[in-house]
Amino acid sequence: MDIDPQAEEWSELWTLFGAYFHQDFQEEHGTPEETVRAFCRESSPEQRMEAAAEVRRILDGTAGEADTLQVVHRFGLDYAPEAEGWKMRDWLAELERVLRDPHRSTTLNWPHES
Repeated sequence: MDIDPQAEEWSELWTLFGAYFHQDFQEEHGTPEETVRAFCRESSPEQRMEAAAEVRRILDGTAGEADTLQVVHRFGLDYAPEAEGWKMRDWLAELERVLRDPHRSTTLNWPHES
């Protein structure tokens, strides 16, 4: 999947991954779940839905874990869910669910046990 993460069509995911999941996200927001919830609080419902749609486009447009990892890391995500026991595709699917319904319970935090 060949994308430009800074293109307008990826603006919400660029914001979520680059501005929220930056190198100091744990100091600023705490856990991955709290980081996503901060994005949800500070974004409009339309922005959340667009971010969820962008995640879905990555999941639908990549062919497996390695391809997904390569695409996601172009966004500047400074968190490695796979280091916490997640497969990136599973973490993205959970992220999409939380973006669509930020009040639902989630397993976005670490460590992940499958």
